[in-house]
Amino acid sequence: MNLEINVTSGRLANVLSEMEERASLVLVLFSGEGLKGAHADAVDKLTNGLVSRRVEHDGFDPKFKQTCVIDSDLTVPGLDKIILVGLGQRSKLTLDGLRTVLAEAFVEARDRAKSENLVFALTDVDLRGFTVEQFAEVVAEYAVLADYEPNHQKTGPWRDEEPQTHFKSLTVLCSRSSLKAARSGVEFGHKLGMATRAARDLVNTPADVKTPAWLAKKAATMAAETDGVVTCKVYGKSDIKRMKMGGVLAVNRGSASKPVFIVLSYDPPSGATEQVLGLVGKGITFDTGGLNAKDSEGMKDMKMDMGGAAAVISAMSLLPFIKPQISVRAVIAATDNAIGPKSMQQGDIIKSMSGRTIEVGHTDAEGRLTLCDALHYIQEHCGATKVIDLATLTGDIETAVGVFMTGIFGNDARFMKEFMNAADAAGEPMHECPMDETYRDRNKGAMADLTNDGSGPGHIIAAWFLREFIKDGVAWVHADIAGTAFRTEDLAEGIEAPGGTGVGVRTLAHLFYNLS
Repeated sequence: MNLEINVTSGRLANVLSEMEERASLVLVLFSGEGLKGAHADAVDKLTNGLVSRRVEHDGFDPKFKQTCVIDSDLTVPGLDKIILVGLGQRSKLTLDGLRTVLAEAFVEARDRAKSENLVFALTDVDLRGFTVEQFAEVVAEYAVLADYEPNHQKTGPWRDEEPQTHFKSLTVLCSRSSLKAARSGVEFGHKLGMATRAARDLVNTPADVKTPAWLAKKAATMAAETDGVVTCKVYGKSDIKRMKMGGVLAVNRGSASKPVFIVLSYDPPSGATEQVLGLVGKGITFDTGGLNAKDSEGMKDMKMDMGGAAAVISAMSLLPFIKPQISVRAVIAATDNAIGPKSMQQGDIIKSMSGRTIEVGHTDAEGRLTLCDALHYIQEHCGATKVIDLATLTGDIETAVGVFMTGIFGNDARFMKEFMNAADAAGEPMHECPMDETYRDRNKGAMADLTNDGSGPGHIIAAWFLREFIKDGVAWVHADIAGTAFRTEDLAEGIEAPGGTGVGVRTLAHLFYNLS
C-alpha cells in the first residue's frame, strides 16, 4: 500500500474534525514534564481530561520508548485512539534515539491500536540536536517502513492470526512557521521509505522468478519511470564475453540462466561532470555455493545475495528527486551461482576483465569474482573517480560486528568520512574495519596472480581482494552488508519485517543529498 502523507498547521480539533475517517493521535512526551506542550494540553481539553486521568491512573511516565494506548469515548469528532509515546529526558534526546522511539510508536499504532489513519503532532518537541526538517523526515520514513508487509504469496492469514493493519493516511501537524521545513522533510522521508521498500521487495522475490534477466528488467523499468533522468543499458552474455569479464562468466558456468551486466547512468541537468561517483552492487540472484555447496541452513535464504544490487537500483531511483551535482554511474553483474555440468571448479584459473588472473580456491567465494569485473568496468568505462560497492560478501563480517552493524572498508580517509556521515544521517549503523597491510599478501595465488580464498579473517581478506582492482587515485569504500541485508523471523523487529531490509538505500540517498 502507498501511504498518503499530508502536512498541515492549525488547531488540532479542526484537523481531526476534517478527517474522512476517525484517526489515532500520536503524541510524544518527555519524561518528568507531564502533559506539557500545546498539543498535549489541547488533546486533554478536547477529551475533557481523559488523557490526564489515564496518565494519573495508569502511572504512565514517558520514559524512553514507553508507550500507552488510550481509547477515546468517540465523542471528539475524528478522534479514535490516543497513542502516548515517551521520549525520555528532553536533554538526552538524539536523532538516533528519536528513530528508536518512532519505530516503537508506529509499531504500536499498527499492531496494538490497529490504526489505519494517524495524526502526528510534531511541534510539541523542543528540537535541540536536530532540525524540524530532520524530525519530519524520520516521522514519514518510519511510518512508511512500519507499514511495509513483505511481498509474500500467502493466500490468507494463518488460522486465527490477524492480518497486518496498514496505514491509509498520516497527517503531520506542525506550526505555521515550520510548515515549509516539515513539508520538505516529509517528502524526502516518504521517498526514502518507498525506495527502501522497493529494495526489500527485490530481495524477497524468490530466485525462481528473480533471474538475472528479471533483475535487469526491474532496473530498466525503474530507469524508464524517471523520464530519462536515469538511463539503463543491459549487456547480455555475448557482450560479457566480448568485454572479457572472466569472473562473471566463471560464476555463471553452472547456471541455466544467462548472466547480464546492468549499467545505470545519471548526469546533473548541467551535463556530465569530471568527478563521477560509481556504485557497484553485488548481484548474485541465488548462491548455492557452487561445487563447494552450502548446507541447507546456509543456502536457505540465499535469494538475498543480491542485496547490494537491490540497494543500488533503488537508490538510483531517488536521483530525479535529489538531483546531486555530480555524475553517478551504477553497475551490477547479475548471475546466480548454481551447480551444473560446467560449474567452475577448485583449481580453475580465471582471467578477469582487468587482465589479472585468479585461481579458484573455493567456489563459494564467488562474489569477489563478479565484483572484480564490475569494479574494473566502472573505473575504466564509466570514469568513476569515487567508488562504493555494496555486497553481501562474507559471513565473517557478522562475527566481527554483528548483524545490526555494516562493516565498511576503504582506501581514502576523507571519502570514508563522507560515507560514514551519510550513514549516520540515515540511521544505518556502520563500523570502519581495519585493512592492515599484513593481510594483503594472503590473497597471493600459487598458480595465478590471486586466489579467491585467501587465508585469515574472511571479511578483511575479501576487502583486500577487491582493493586489488581499485586504481591508484580512485577513492573507494566497500560495505559488507552480509549481516544487515536480511532478517530472519527471530531477528525482525520494529520497522524491519522478516526478509530484506533494504540496507544501504538511505545511506546512498543521504550521500547524494550531500552532493546536491
